Amino acid sequence: MLRPIRVGLIDSAVRGAPAAAVVETRLLTSAGNDRTGHGTQIASCVLQHCPSAELLVAQVFGEGRDSSVDAVLEGLDWLVSRGVQLINMSFGMGGASARLASACRRAASAGAILVASAPARGSVTFPAALGDCLAVTGDARCAPGEVSWLGTPAADFGTHPFCDPRNPERGGGASIAAARMTGLIGSLLEGGADAFDVRRELRCRAAYVGAERRHA
Repeated sequence: MLRPIRVGLIDSAVRGAPAAAVVETRLLTSAGNDRTGHGTQIASCVLQHCPSAELLVAQVFGEGRDSSVDAVLEGLDWLVSRGVQLINMSFGMGGASARLASACRRAASAGAILVASAPARGSVTFPAALGDCLAVTGDARCAPGEVSWLGTPAADFGTHPFCDPRNPERGGGASIAAARMTGLIGSLLEGGADAFDVRRELRCRAAYVGAERRHA
């Protein structure tokens, strides 16, 4: 039997039902409480597409969405040391960081696929803008399980953006889309896809090519 895909989340704490899939957590923030529920949402969306995934959580967010580059770097290096195959980064930083770029390069060189959220509009964010990351945004054209190949300066791919497809009012966005893409990639890897061929595989599977007309 194949070993389950190990997915790293750099996020806030994971609570409730998705926590059953968490095999390790490392606390990298002084605030342990998670009032946002963001990490739980992200974990849930990953598991919707890759239910057997083992989750490792580098908790860099606590009561808010503020963190430090140092915490993210430590989280990346810890996840790589734990042998994860995928790392989800559903957050964005406005400024470039040479240290973040170096840490992402190390993770990619170790064989981890890095998925980062990229806003559909506005300036580029990091780490999504780094070449070692798959930049993913929300694409309302996509049903759950579908992907689009965007190829824009901001994002490589898009996928379904809502937490609950039946209730869009519950919210969503690029963070949720990145988590869904992480789950979809995990499913591809479980099916025997080569990690080095994931970009090409996603492009071949794209239900849509090019940006949504309203963002073109």
